[in-house]
Amino acid sequence: MALVKVVPAAAVPPGQTHFVEVGGVPVILANYEGEIHALYGICPHQNNPLEGATLWGPLLDCPFHHFQFDVRSGENYFPKRVYPDDMPRLRPQIRPLPRYPVEVRDGDVWVDLG
Repeated sequence: MALVKVVPAAAVPPGQTHFVEVGGVPVILANYEGEIHALYGICPHQNNPLEGATLWGPLLDCPFHHFQFDVRSGENYFPKRVYPDDMPRLRPQIRPLPRYPVEVRDGDVWVDLG
């Protein structure tokens, strides 16, 4: 495991997100109920960065077209659960966001990009 220190934990308060690049990899940090999650920071819908994404409970909402992903699993929530009949067409756009292991240590967020 190769953990990299990315930001102070205070930069990601509960209910908020923080976009960073770690070694050239875009990462979106999301604090859901006091637990910080790290996910790949590009939305698969149209490959836009998730900078400025908001949290609606555990759902990360893309600021461009409002595709939503569960920060706990990376799984797509919207439109997957709303338009199940369109899945063949949408499949490439609703793939899960890769997740990265996170540790909060001495007030800092550390992420393992593997």
